[in-house]
Amino acid sequence: MTKLIPCKHLDYDEGAYDAKLMTPPDFPDVKYWYRPNVPYDDAPRKVQFCKLRGRINDIFACYTGEMPCYEPDESNGR
Repeated sequence: MTKLIPCKHLDYDEGAYDAKLMTPPDFPDVKYWYRPNVPYDDAPRKVQFCKLRGRINDIFACYTGEMPCYEPDESNGR
């Protein structure tokens, strides 16, 4: 299994978004945002917010290095 190390650019400021910070039950080291109110039907509800790119419509791409801007956050002790 790929080690899930978050990107250092992920934004987890709970006061900045109309969304709730969540953790998937099978991946306790992953945090993502759940947006209860979306601007249009079929808009992604489970997302990441990035300080460089804005909203990312995937909850794992910023943990596995899929994004070209990925920089692992080595300070989190994982």
